[in-house]
Amino acid sequence: MLRALAIAFSGIIYFILSLPLMIPLRIKPIENYNLFYMPLLAIVLGFLFYRACAEKKESKAYIYGFFAAIVTWQLFGEIASLPVPKGYITQFSDLNIKVMGGYFYVVGGWLLLFLLWRTDALKKSMCVYLMTFLGLWSYELYMDNYSSNVPLALMPVVANYITAAAVAVTGVLLYAAWKTPSIEKKTVMGCLLYLTISILMMAPGQWKKPQSFYIKYEAAHIEHEIESLQKEREKIIALKSYMVSKGLLQDEDGAGQAGGAAEKPDE
Repeated sequence: MLRALAIAFSGIIYFILSLPLMIPLRIKPIENYNLFYMPLLAIVLGFLFYRACAEKKESKAYIYGFFAAIVTWQLFGEIASLPVPKGYITQFSDLNIKVMGGYFYVVGGWLLLFLLWRTDALKKSMCVYLMTFLGLWSYELYMDNYSSNVPLALMPVVANYITAAAVAVTGVLLYAAWKTPSIEKKTVMGCLLYLTISILMMAPGQWKKPQSFYIKYEAAHIEHEIESLQKEREKIIALKSYMVSKGLLQDEDGAGQAGGAAEKPDE
């Protein structure tokens, strides 16, 4: 059981220690800092992922897979879609996997992982990697969206239910880690405890009310998304008007009027 707890808290400690590295991106933006942080995470992820695949000792490979999953979330779940005010590259990807619609892919990912694990179609360390990543994705989907989706009056109620469920699951995981003689199973229990303990650190308190961090920093990105979509809409209207004027498209919805005078799109 001590091994499982050590793994869980080592993941939490890593997360806490890595938080200051995000400050120059969110709270006090530094120009082009993302061009330093992105390659750093990619190098660390490359090393951890390689070790998870190449390590012959299974329990040790699980550890590499566990930390590789945490870094994967930081790289693809956070940094990739995080817009910065200015710099050579202000955003690496406009695909934000933390929006609520991402639940469909998370559910599909869990089902696929179950099949891969049960059929031994994938190396076990990679299954641990995917399990941790999908767990983090599930956790972040709620944490990043409850402030704007859960009614204020229901926030304490939902938080209490989540807390109760997390306590129950944590108890089961601790019992399983205590009873099993397998180091590999203790390691898997530790990876899962990392997720349930993280929930227990948030649900009883912070999740009972809207997140101030979300309102102050995360929600600000919505304006950036609206601006990008507006520019895309204007381009589509201009393109539609041009195609109507050239007879390439039938004007069924007043595209020419909506876009004003037909202008040839920028080439």
